[in-house]
Amino acid sequence: MNILYIAHNNLKKNPRALRQIKSTYQNHKVYTVGASRSGYEKFFFQLKKHNFFVNVLRLLILRLGFHEWYYWDIFKKNIYKNLRNIDFDLVIAHEIRMLPIALKIARKTPVILDAHEYSPKNFDDDPIWRFFIKHHFIWLCNKFLRRVDNIITVSPGILSEYKKVFNLNPILLTNAAEFTKDLKPTIINNNNKIKLIHHGVVSKSRSLDLLIEMMKYLDNNKYELTLMLVCSTYQKLYMRKLIKKSRGLNVKFVKPVKSSQIIRFANKFDIGIHFVPPVNFNLKYGLGNKFFEFIQSRLAIAIGPDIEMSKYVKKYKLGIIAKDWSAKSLASCISSCNLEMIMYYKSQCHKFSEILSSKNNINNFKKLVSSYDKN
Repeated sequence: MNILYIAHNNLKKNPRALRQIKSTYQNHKVYTVGASRSGYEKFFFQLKKHNFFVNVLRLLILRLGFHEWYYWDIFKKNIYKNLRNIDFDLVIAHEIRMLPIALKIARKTPVILDAHEYSPKNFDDDPIWRFFIKHHFIWLCNKFLRRVDNIITVSPGILSEYKKVFNLNPILLTNAAEFTKDLKPTIINNNNKIKLIHHGVVSKSRSLDLLIEMMKYLDNNKYELTLMLVCSTYQKLYMRKLIKKSRGLNVKFVKPVKSSQIIRFANKFDIGIHFVPPVNFNLKYGLGNKFFEFIQSRLAIAIGPDIEMSKYVKKYKLGIIAKDWSAKSLASCISSCNLEMIMYYKSQCHKFSEILSSKNNINNFKKLVSSYDKN
């Protein structure tokens, strides 16, 4: 089949889209649209982006309700112009913002939407997002969601919301990472510090300052926190605040490695921290990439009283869960864990690393794609 994947961002840095592309490129002719190529496609079409000042102007106009004008900018029109005469057998759009162009290119061809998370409440904690962008995402959902053949999402809680609000029946495919067969848990030496790590994007919504505050309650001679953060232009001020807040504490900021190297890089650490207070709907029901990457890295996992991740942590005994969303509670939880307990949790992640990998998701995705194969 001719399969088209459409995403807004860099396909190499979009683990979810990349896993799907890798699972289909050998048996089908894959076309992609994104900020940069995945490396597995036959044909790639770059979706360019506006600069900061143009984006500000566009948002001001969007606030007046010009949804069609805002959506169909020159870059999307060029993508459509390049692809409109190609006959695709299946089009897969990543996130609701790519759905209108996917439907227009597809014409009568089936379209699958991988919604990722719940779009109408993406960043409800951010007043700027609520004021300028929220109504656009609601417009996209109301106008286009029911036109897709299948919708995929990342967690049971988000799936239930799409069912309740839009009367849809999404397919659950988690963000589980690929199975890393040859990794084992690293042994903790009594003379070494316990190495904590968090990796991901810089975002105020993710309350990263709590991780730095946590270090005030831990023995800095015993614990070391490493933050490997990807920082956008819009978050540089917050990043500077984090660095300033960490002064005098045993906190290291390291340069991000490539997405494909994250799991192996993190293997040398002891505890992976994914402590994200539920300040918006998607964080409340989130089941993020890094949680599953920590499992493949064979780390003990430290989280808060989260709805979705805690189910896995409890069922498979993968780590520790703080009593509440305070830095002090997280620190208390970590400090109560001796070396034997940390090694036990690391070994549990190792034991269940294949079960909790992307294998089942990929098999289910391939079956879904195959159901559209007319041959």
